[in-house]
Amino acid sequence: MDYFLEMENGNLNNRERRREKVHPERLFLLIAVIAGLAFALVQPLFIEPDASYHFDKSTYISNSVVDRAKIGFPAEDYQSLPVPFTTVSGMLKDGTYYKNFFKKKLPKISKDKVADKRAIGSVWYKDIMHVVPAIGVSLGHAIYPSVGVMVITARLLSLLFFIISMYFIIKKLKAYRMVFVVISISPVAIQMAASLSYDCFNYVACAWLIATLINWAIDIKSNLNLTLLNFISRFFLPIIAVYVSKSNSRLLYLLVILSFIVFIVKKLDVKVEKIQAYVATAIFFVAGASFYIFKYHDQLRVVINKFIYTFMEPYYSVLTTQVISGTSTVAVPAWFFPIQYAALVLLLLSYTKERVPRWFAWTGLVLNLLNVFGVLFRFAINPNFAEHVITGPQGRYFTVFLLLLAPIFTLLAQKITVLSSNNWLKRMVILISVLALVLNLGITVLKFYHLQVPMDEFRSGIEHYIFK
Repeated sequence: MDYFLEMENGNLNNRERRREKVHPERLFLLIAVIAGLAFALVQPLFIEPDASYHFDKSTYISNSVVDRAKIGFPAEDYQSLPVPFTTVSGMLKDGTYYKNFFKKKLPKISKDKVADKRAIGSVWYKDIMHVVPAIGVSLGHAIYPSVGVMVITARLLSLLFFIISMYFIIKKLKAYRMVFVVISISPVAIQMAASLSYDCFNYVACAWLIATLINWAIDIKSNLNLTLLNFISRFFLPIIAVYVSKSNSRLLYLLVILSFIVFIVKKLDVKVEKIQAYVATAIFFVAGASFYIFKYHDQLRVVINKFIYTFMEPYYSVLTTQVISGTSTVAVPAWFFPIQYAALVLLLLSYTKERVPRWFAWTGLVLNLLNVFGVLFRFAINPNFAEHVITGPQGRYFTVFLLLLAPIFTLLAQKITVLSSNNWLKRMVILISVLALVLNLGITVLKFYHLQVPMDEFRSGIEHYIFK
């Protein structure tokens, strides 16, 4: 009898373990499909920052340009007024939103008449980021030649590209998969995926290279037999993908180069002392700082003041809400984003086993800091942004780099232990992530469809700067 009871208890334990085992890629697939479809279909048209530009760019490279001025959505160049958010909400107020965007048929016109001249571009390979939405607007026009159908079709195609790509990236990842899931289902990521923005391609390209780097670092730490051919075959495609992405994404090449150097050093069995590594790192940073000081010495005092004001500004939201909680047009309520960040930090601290070498962990942290500094510095010296606070950069410029932070939090977790028994932590993090999506989309619905006010970035904090 005892034997059978033990067998039964063993079977129960096995079933419980199977129930508790979560496949992160499947969890991502479930949430991303539901949330992505909701965002793609429910969000008002042209809600994203630079939405009209992304539409014009997609129609330009697919030769599907239409005259949107005929539906009351006039041709406009960068920073012209009225901004798209105000124009679109005005259509909803006077009852012409659905008529103009979804019923009005617009024939194709010459691509030379594209509304936003930025869509023409200067470097051909940058058009690759808009290939998927370009196919979408062309397909949408074939289905029904209205702006609304073109945008919705392009959103759905971009979402499909994002979900399939991230599903396999997460599935092939050897560590930190839940971190990839949580960040990839954040409101910022889903908003990017369900849009015509090039940020969707940029996120996938960077996530692909970061995942490849993590897997490579794990193999190095595990002392697997790696070859130069293996290195090239792994990194060739993701490196190209990042090259045709946004310029700040190329910071990841520093980690690629470092990984290659470590690989060569191990192959040649060269002994590198810690002091040598520290000195080389110090020389690198001193050289970089000297370059900036020499090149921008006449602007240095203004730039330093801008950095101080920016990080002291109570209402500056780019480094808070907009990184994971939403774009500049709509984010979660201010009371919720500390909860969202706290959940992410707890998840990062739950990884207590060092899966990658420490040089990789520290480099991931440094790249995040360099990215923040580089982006803010670029806008600080830009004469078009003359305010005391650094305006212009958006949180989504930093989102994908968060994927590199898990290893450095593992080192911190050795001092601060977060227990995750019975999957309580994973469930809490997922619950908060889903709630963030619901709140984000709920605000959109309430603000646009019910209150009928613009989803306008100028009403999300920028006009409330103390130091402006």
